[in-house]
Amino acid sequence: MSDVSLFVRKASGLVRAWSVFDAFIYATFSINLITLGLFIFSYCYYLQGSLISGVVIGAIFTVFEVIVYASLISAMPRAGGDYVWQSRILNRAIGFILSVTGWWFILWLWTPLYGQMLTYEVYTPLLAIAGLKDAALWFTTTSMGQFIGMLSVCLIVFIYIAIGMKWYARVQKFCFWGGVVGLGIVFLLLLFGNNETFIANFNALAPRFGAQAGDTYAATMQAGVEAGTVAGPLFPLAIGASIALVPMLTFFNLWPNWGSTLYGEVRGASDYKRNFMGMLWAIIVTTVGAVVLFLLIGKTIGWDFYNNANGAFWNSTWGYTSNPPPLPIWPYPALFAAFMVKSPLLMFIIVLLMSLWWFGWSGTLFLSSTRVIFAAAIDRMLPEWVSRIEPRTKTPLNALLLMVIPSAIISYLYAFKVFNFQTLALDATVVIAITFLGSTIAGIVMPWRAKDVFDGSPIAKYKVPAWLGWIITAIYTVFSIYLIYISVKDALAILSGLGALSADGLTWFVVIILGLLTIVNAVILLWVLLQVVKGVSGSKAMPLVTLAGLIFLGFLDWLLVVWFWDPAILPEALPAIGTYAIGWSNVSSMVFMFINYLVAAGIYFGFSAYRRRQGIQIEKVYKEIPVE
Repeated sequence: MSDVSLFVRKASGLVRAWSVFDAFIYATFSINLITLGLFIFSYCYYLQGSLISGVVIGAIFTVFEVIVYASLISAMPRAGGDYVWQSRILNRAIGFILSVTGWWFILWLWTPLYGQMLTYEVYTPLLAIAGLKDAALWFTTTSMGQFIGMLSVCLIVFIYIAIGMKWYARVQKFCFWGGVVGLGIVFLLLLFGNNETFIANFNALAPRFGAQAGDTYAATMQAGVEAGTVAGPLFPLAIGASIALVPMLTFFNLWPNWGSTLYGEVRGASDYKRNFMGMLWAIIVTTVGAVVLFLLIGKTIGWDFYNNANGAFWNSTWGYTSNPPPLPIWPYPALFAAFMVKSPLLMFIIVLLMSLWWFGWSGTLFLSSTRVIFAAAIDRMLPEWVSRIEPRTKTPLNALLLMVIPSAIISYLYAFKVFNFQTLALDATVVIAITFLGSTIAGIVMPWRAKDVFDGSPIAKYKVPAWLGWIITAIYTVFSIYLIYISVKDALAILSGLGALSADGLTWFVVIILGLLTIVNAVILLWVLLQVVKGVSGSKAMPLVTLAGLIFLGFLDWLLVVWFWDPAILPEALPAIGTYAIGWSNVSSMVFMFINYLVAAGIYFGFSAYRRRQGIQIEKVYKEIPVE
């Protein structure tokens, strides 16, 4: 069998319909300040420290993620991104299992999150402004309303992606520039408004959104205090106290690389500088925008009020109290800014413009994932029909259906709380971060494990002096030892606590599995160190991708250690699910995620055996760079 015949066909069938600017817009939407950003910020009411510090610290480390991903894209600009790099540089089984789980199965679980944001940021405020209060609250407060919002997501995103990359780019641009106009108006309203006017308008308008007439502002402040709101002030920056905020805020700003799976369809994808700058500017723009928004919220809306409103809303939504919040809708800062004009028509226009941030962002739910599924099918690790391209739009329509249909089912389970699915889905972000961990390691060792690819790529010339490389290696060594130490310490402390509490068997199982993963993590960290030392010994320089990878790997591994063990939650606090709502204390979600990995492994080994029976040498497939 010829090498060409190893793949489903000689060419992927995709076309390079995007410019680097289109990729920049996609990256900006992926770390969307207005949708995902404001949503995550609203969770931080029970964490002390400065949001400004937390966002900036996270952004600084994310720059090193951008260097790694821009390098991998330039070296292998193929559809599938993480899947291609991990399977060609590390190991074919690792690449398949991590990428399929992280990009396929887990993105089904994000559909409810996108649906929540659609109802909170679009449906509910627009309907309430239009005078349809009952309809607005139906979307927010009922299972059927939430389900319809989630189904809306599936339909909207299906249409976006089905029309093809060329038209999707046009939709993106319209949403981006319209959203920028809306954000500019919001900034101006908050800049030239004042707290006294906001309080008066808020109390006057709150009944339109389901509140009782009266001093809703003061009632919201009191409800937030009762909810245990402890959010720190904007100033001082309180770097130390803000460290606990970083793992939470990373749920928002870890994703400038989200479009990396699409670079098989981006013109000039081999240009490292353009790839890097596109993602870097997404981080800069979003981080600066976040800081400005924080300052303006504090000036006009009131920082204490904003956090107390979040505390009152989420305390009720998560079932920690039976008392509804005085304002029964999500505290949406863009809506609060619109209160400054009082006119329902102008308010409607402002919120409608701001809704474009959601519509521009929504396609990220399925678009990146379809390319991972498609790439695996091209490698013959999924049925051939999955790799089919719709001739007119050049869209892998079957791969898209493998995202949409399961997502609709998951949405039903989530909205109607079947199998307590809301809790099961919480660890989804961890799985994606683990996928990124795999690609980061692939980037670090690429100069030696894929030497021909690296040497022939534009990134081979980007190196740092040996002395700087050795300093970073030394820091990585010390930090790795620290991570191994705290992981073992936390694991042993929790194990001893479980023993004293007579914990159930499932909790024991999860903690023991995570304890074993702690050992695996230690081996991985030390293996990476060995590869780097062997690779750079005797060299006058270290590849930039390796240096950046070491820094980001340390940061990402720290996030995973904190998320998994969450030392703030002790065994005696069970059944609390922890500071970040993920990790060992969320037993059911951890088990669910393990099952996802097992299913991915089953698919991989099943198809490997099936293709061998067909006479296809799978190991040869993964020795080749996928077709363009």
